[in-house]
Amino acid sequence: DSFGLFALDDLINVRMPYLKTLTVVAQGALKLGFHGHAQRLRHLTMHTVAHALDYSEPSGSSNDETNCSLQTHVLLSVPRVHAESLVLLDIGPIAPTNIWGPFFGTNEASNVPDLNTLPNFLCLRKLRLVFGVQALRSEDRHMHRASKHRNSPGPETSVGIYPLFPQLESLTVEQYPYNILLFLENFPRGQLLHLKLYKCLHHFYELSLCVFSRLQSACIDIPEAPHASKEQDEETWISRTFGVSTLRSLSLRASAAHQVDLPSTYQLHCLQNLDLSIGMRSVEVEKLLVELKHLRSLRVTITEVLSKTHEYLSRSIRPKKYTKSKYTRVLSTTLEQLTICLVDLAASRQRRALAKTA
Repeated sequence: DSFGLFALDDLINVRMPYLKTLTVVAQGALKLGFHGHAQRLRHLTMHTVAHALDYSEPSGSSNDETNCSLQTHVLLSVPRVHAESLVLLDIGPIAPTNIWGPFFGTNEASNVPDLNTLPNFLCLRKLRLVFGVQALRSEDRHMHRASKHRNSPGPETSVGIYPLFPQLESLTVEQYPYNILLFLENFPRGQLLHLKLYKCLHHFYELSLCVFSRLQSACIDIPEAPHASKEQDEETWISRTFGVSTLRSLSLRASAAHQVDLPSTYQLHCLQNLDLSIGMRSVEVEKLLVELKHLRSLRVTITEVLSKTHEYLSRSIRPKKYTKSKYTRVLSTTLEQLTICLVDLAASRQRRALAKTA
């Protein structure tokens, strides 16, 4: 009662200088009034609406109502935080303008936190940024539409100064509405170990994971290609990704409405966990089990006429030897978990055939 009418706001503001962890998850727009400055905060998590259900992984939902809520409910206030103390930062949905505005750095002359000093995230190891397209201010929407056609990263780099992230190991970016290729250049790509990209549409197919030279795990949502040759664009991008030899865990998600052929050669020598939620043929499973020597967990989505798939799987997924030249090749001996999701294409093929004859 001593905190007055807005007890939660007052409590947070009184304790703000001493807090080490702050997690706020809300259903609907967040309207807390922050006045204090956090100088010791190590973990900051702030999310609204559907992100409250699980803010460790992208929801992956294609429901229009859910997507709408993700975009329209945004964080209205974020406390002022000394950037150099943060180890984990997980916020969203936010607008892509003035991302780092709530954070401040240390004055070099006095060596004390200063609200007017640009932030550097010297201790930050894990960063997740969730953007809301509808969070754009009306004056930014023209730039947003234009960035679909021009090589523009959006307004956040117009100042020319970006924070430093010397310890960053894990980066998650969701629903970034501008050029994702240029946005990722603001982070230390050569030191990142874990990368997650979800619904980052613009210039996605120009992105190569090969520039992340130490990358160990990647979870990528592959958007639909903007051109007519969707399958070819997806296959080219997947082929480049299968050349990242440092990966130990790889998860790729795409529409299962069509089939995608996997590359003929793999460089995934260290891969232990593979999740391919993309449309693929049943014959590709056998090849994966032959080529990936250290695979422990495999999850695939097969899109075919199910009668043919059942026949193939019943006779093919069992230990047997293959002779190629003078070498002997066997199916994986390390696999511990295998999950196969079957999507029947028979119905869609019948609909296409009827449409052609109509």
